[in-house]
Amino acid sequence: MEKRSFTTLAVQILLLSAIIFFGIVLVNALDRNRREMFLLRQAIERMPRNVNNLQAASAGVGQAPAAPMEVSPLAEYFDNTAAPGGVLRSAIASDVGTLNPVTGNEATASRIIGFCTATLGVRDYRQPEKFVPMIAESWQQSADGRKINIKLRKNVLWHDFIDPESKKHVPEQEVTAHDFVFYVEVIRNPQVNAMALRGYFEDLESIRAVSDHELELVWKNQYFRSLEMSLGLIPLPRHFYCPNQSKFDPEKFNYDHRRNDMIVGCGPYKLIEHTRDQRFVLKRFDNYFGNALGIGPAVETRVLEVVKADNTRFQMLLAGELDELGLSPEQWIKRTNGRPFSKAVLTAGKRDSEQPLQKGETLRKVKSPGNAYFYIGYNLRNELFADKRVRQALTMLCNRERILKEVYYGQGTIISGPFFHQSPYCDPAVKPWPFDIEKARELLKSAGWRDRDGDGILDKNGKKFVFTALQVSGNPIQEKILSIFKEDLARAGIDMKLAVLEWPIYINKLEKREFEVCSLGWSMPFESDPYQVWHSSQRSGTGSNHIGFANARGDELIEAIRRTLDVQERIKLCREFHRLLHEEQPYIFLVMPEALQVLSGRISNVECFPLGLNSEFFRIAQ
Repeated sequence: MEKRSFTTLAVQILLLSAIIFFGIVLVNALDRNRREMFLLRQAIERMPRNVNNLQAASAGVGQAPAAPMEVSPLAEYFDNTAAPGGVLRSAIASDVGTLNPVTGNEATASRIIGFCTATLGVRDYRQPEKFVPMIAESWQQSADGRKINIKLRKNVLWHDFIDPESKKHVPEQEVTAHDFVFYVEVIRNPQVNAMALRGYFEDLESIRAVSDHELELVWKNQYFRSLEMSLGLIPLPRHFYCPNQSKFDPEKFNYDHRRNDMIVGCGPYKLIEHTRDQRFVLKRFDNYFGNALGIGPAVETRVLEVVKADNTRFQMLLAGELDELGLSPEQWIKRTNGRPFSKAVLTAGKRDSEQPLQKGETLRKVKSPGNAYFYIGYNLRNELFADKRVRQALTMLCNRERILKEVYYGQGTIISGPFFHQSPYCDPAVKPWPFDIEKARELLKSAGWRDRDGDGILDKNGKKFVFTALQVSGNPIQEKILSIFKEDLARAGIDMKLAVLEWPIYINKLEKREFEVCSLGWSMPFESDPYQVWHSSQRSGTGSNHIGFANARGDELIEAIRRTLDVQERIKLCREFHRLLHEEQPYIFLVMPEALQVLSGRISNVECFPLGLNSEFFRIAQ
């Protein structure tokens, strides 16, 4: 479940950002969350069958060490034929709670932070099994994969900023290895609200700055994503969070709203304006290290308008007030036929130069496989959902074929588990549970649920089968899905009520485990590690296992997956875990929608990679 834009945070590997609501955030997240899942099978097959010999690996399994370079291999994706310029206008559905790169877990925040920071290395877009240096200049990995030495590029600069307390200007200064150590130390601090990220570093034995420009990471055990996790690190500016060399204060770090409403990064853009519930404005960073490597952005300014209403965003697109917009399936099918929308659809592997807009066409349609799936999940701490027969019955009462047809207009795939359905990690023998009301009734009856008093609602031990599902306000796709589910549940004697909440309140309920049923989505990285979402240790605090799934064999499989370097062996383990989840049904695995997007004809240098677009490659007419 992964492309990552070269400024993507390690946190995006997580995708607790994953906690995104249907439809809207899927397409928004594609900017920073696109992993090349369509190429997963080919990529895996190109890897050596035994990857235990990882000595001197650097740009992916089996490659020679990455060497210092004058021009980045990613430069071919950028348009360096003219000076940067122009304003690219986008829309987001809501503002963010925090811009802190450690404690934040919203997809929109990750997207904005991603524009402003950089990682040590990233996956290549066309060959995602390979890694390309970013802040790193080169790296070496030991034969067992546990020890990784990374040399950092010099003259990588932090953005300058005005300190929110002293009001003094803090000039640009160099990023060093100590900033990466600080990032990990903060995540591992138990007083920092970083439960989601912390789980990924439990197996990191040590990280140290050998010098200002060299890092050493040692992992406790073999971990198949140790290189990816190491290169996915971002630096954290100690001079911003600990001004005047003050002692780190975790409480202040968590809740300092002035600092957490700012971004001090080292990436291609600086955040120069954030007007709450209105807009974000990002300006190209003139001293971004990537400019000298041919990977500086061609767009001078990015404006992200906060526009809650789906229809309002669409009208802004038509009026020329937005340059890019992710569409709902209904909008795509019903509202993009004919001019000004392009007749031809840009799909995976195509470039805009191969499909020029025709007369009267000013908006380009783009479609690519999605890299996220959506689900309905139960709070398994509630005895109502303790019996797997009940959970299986609920899945069989969810008409996913109807949801795909009526909600997604056929633009997606019904799924049976958490792995990308075209990847080798997904067991092809596992088929989605069918929609079968009669079979569901039988399962419920076998679990002791009957309508004993004739009121039309099932009961057991004096308790009615009634529960409440959380719904995000202003999300029409989620609203339709839950409406269909509620209708079919009623036919079997189950009463599902709906609690409509604003997004920040919704997230707060999840973090406090104050819910019965939720409906959310997860993004899927290039190679999936189920630990964060499914391991029992992640049930506590604000961990991503918010439903409270705990299964002894599941934990064993997850731990084995993490330490297995051999790809074929890891595939076997993942498939067994897929089968286990299919049997336990802690989620109703719903649909993986396709990503549907429209771009202004003002945008050029557009390439649709197998899993979407990267807007950092765009150029826009001034």
